[in-house]
Amino acid sequence: MKTYRESMNELQFSPQQKQEMIDRLMTQSTRPPRGHAIPLRRVCALGAAAVLTGALCLGAAASGVLKPVAQAFGAVFGTAPAQTEIIDRIGYPLDASATVDGVTVQANAIIGDTYSYAIVYSIYREDGQPITADPDPNRDGALALRFGEWDTDVGHMGGMHGTAWFFDEDPADNAVQFVQLLTADAPLEPGTATVHLADLKQGIGEDAVMLAEGSWELRFAFAFEDSSLELPGGQSFTANGETAVLNSISISPLSFRIDYTVDTALQPDKNSTALTPQSVYLTLTDGSRIDLTGFGGGARPEGDTTRCELSGVFDQILPLDTIESITIGEATIPVNGR
Repeated sequence: MKTYRESMNELQFSPQQKQEMIDRLMTQSTRPPRGHAIPLRRVCALGAAAVLTGALCLGAAASGVLKPVAQAFGAVFGTAPAQTEIIDRIGYPLDASATVDGVTVQANAIIGDTYSYAIVYSIYREDGQPITADPDPNRDGALALRFGEWDTDVGHMGGMHGTAWFFDEDPADNAVQFVQLLTADAPLEPGTATVHLADLKQGIGEDAVMLAEGSWELRFAFAFEDSSLELPGGQSFTANGETAVLNSISISPLSFRIDYTVDTALQPDKNSTALTPQSVYLTLTDGSRIDLTGFGGGARPEGDTTRCELSGVFDQILPLDTIESITIGEATIPVNGR
């Protein structure tokens, strides 16, 4: 029997299929933002092999000054003092850049934990002109820009899910930002990130306009301070009418991962969402809730049972002392005051 990792590694898409999936996903609506954070789109991350060559730079940033990590991620995860303190503590500034066709892509900062990571880049024209005269932000601040291809290799051999989008941190300058949020199916290891970005475009489908053609290749240290908390399992709950047992929970200010086993065999005609508990949410110390049912994950067969995962990156940085508990079906596991 194939493992989940082997099945994921066998997935292949033609260039046309990849582009069609990207175009469909780019047209999806987004959820309203919480606080100052730009909302996270729950879509698949599509990797692609490099097909064009470009410049690679490791070392000094174009400005010569590294952007503070909290500033780089402020528009993505929030700017409250407690959030910026955590971002600065767990994240690292980056100084890798590449210039192609007069456009520079510069990696600004990275944060991460046991299973997830986020990287922010700045993109700007060397001549000081804006990337586009009309960035066309949507109601949530995301720009109608995209790369024809993007792929980030951090040495992880298993599956990943996540998203990426463009935004404008400061409309007064000529740079726009690109952020990637990804979650792995197994613990991440420190090492080197190799990033491939190609063909900067505006719009989707046949109406897309090429803004800069070429391939930007960057390499930088894949490292950050992991602040994850591991919560014990063993609790029983119901997932779509089936009995399930919690194996483990990993939660950090950046993301979460729930690992559980459902007492039924995985049906070929059903996806993993059919085995997601109807209620999965965080309860914060102020009494508010954050719904987690719309996040990504996966499932794999284990004999007569099914091993499931629900995971992803939060829309905002959540200090752990503000999280009271996490509820999965009928089970509630304390987080704050543990």
